[in-house]
Amino acid sequence: MLTRLWSLIRPIALTPISTKAPITAMSTTTKSAHDTAINSFNLNHSSYDIYRPSFTPILVNPFLVDLDLATYNKGDNTYTFDNDKRIVEIACGTGKFTKNLVDNGWSSNLSVVDPSRGMLQTFRENFPQVDSVVQASSYNTPFDDNSIDAVIIAQGFHWFADEESLKEIHRILKPGGKLGLIWNFDYISPSQDSAVSQSNYYNAGTRYYNDLDLKSSQNNQELLAQYFANQKWNDEVTKYVYDFDVKVPQYRHGKWRSILLANPFFENKVLDSFALYDKLINKDDVWKYWETRSYITDLPSEKKEEVKAHIEETITKYAIDKSYDIKTNRLIKPMGTHTVVVSVKK
Repeated sequence: MLTRLWSLIRPIALTPISTKAPITAMSTTTKSAHDTAINSFNLNHSSYDIYRPSFTPILVNPFLVDLDLATYNKGDNTYTFDNDKRIVEIACGTGKFTKNLVDNGWSSNLSVVDPSRGMLQTFRENFPQVDSVVQASSYNTPFDDNSIDAVIIAQGFHWFADEESLKEIHRILKPGGKLGLIWNFDYISPSQDSAVSQSNYYNAGTRYYNDLDLKSSQNNQELLAQYFANQKWNDEVTKYVYDFDVKVPQYRHGKWRSILLANPFFENKVLDSFALYDKLINKDDVWKYWETRSYITDLPSEKKEEVKAHIEETITKYAIDKSYDIKTNRLIKPMGTHTVVVSVKK
């Protein structure tokens, strides 16, 4: 079933996991992963690592504060990170988010989990200093009850947004622990369905930030519509590619919000934060960026060529002088990052 995409067989540890006590009450679910998800990530892990955007510290550091993993020092505008806190990153992929944790001092108290052997292959190449690397699903994790301070899921929760995965995350979190979700996104969607006044906004490097009407916009979708309208070429390409997104769960569908707001394992108070930035992208790399999407990877070769040609034609049609960054001559692609934090019920 499509709402159960990210599970795999019982976890296989690729490297030893340091635990101070025997593993207890490990989930015994036998759910299996969706072929599109696993095949896509096994096939395109190298391209994913190259063409997918990273996560900016401008939002990541406040995100870690919200997760009680860091403290903001107002006097000198710096952050202090509590590396004694134990983190599990589920669906770590190639380590796009992990880089921030490693840069901020986490290593021995960091464990990463992913069901894709291909993704973990690239991850191990990127982060040889991370010892606790586990091939497993969100439904079966080899961690003790009440042993983890925070679980982080970057660009992945939509694959396994159900009570079964939340139950497993609840099991391993300590009382007072938190779950943090983070996504980069390309366009407005129901996932941003909350009031602007209830969200935090950060300028992570977009030239359009000061033109946004943060005060009078009623909701995040309305505000973000203003933002993405700044680049017509990107608007048209994004909407075209999204037409192929009919088989698998995605962040933009917003279905993950309902389960997060109504489950017995986490508080129903959701803290939303957003950061906006401009991704500068070579014209020839626009197709490569979209090709890393699971629903595009899964297309037949002839259809991929058709999509590639249409994207290139759309850029030619809509990209104007103001579409290009003057210094680099690369296309300006408005992007956003969304973080969500919820507290465990224990």
